Amino acid sequence: MEKDLEQRKKQAYGIGLSVFILLGFLTIGEFFLGSIAATWWVPLMGVALLKAFFVVRDYMHIGRLFSTGEEEE
Repeated sequence: MEKDLEQRKKQAYGIGLSVFILLGFLTIGEFFLGSIAATWWVPLMGVALLKAFFVVRDYMHIGRLFSTGEEEE
């Protein structure tokens, strides 16, 4: 049981770190796109919505609101 918990923590840490790196690259790309072509608001909005999706899904733990509680400790 404890080994399973450690494995889930390690997996969650890996996912969180991957999303953090992805958000960093998207932010850098968004910055350069905005500085080169500020009138391209549609791609900028798309990148912003994509980043918001990842933040809500992976860092705000919205899924816990809809879980049955059986998986929680």
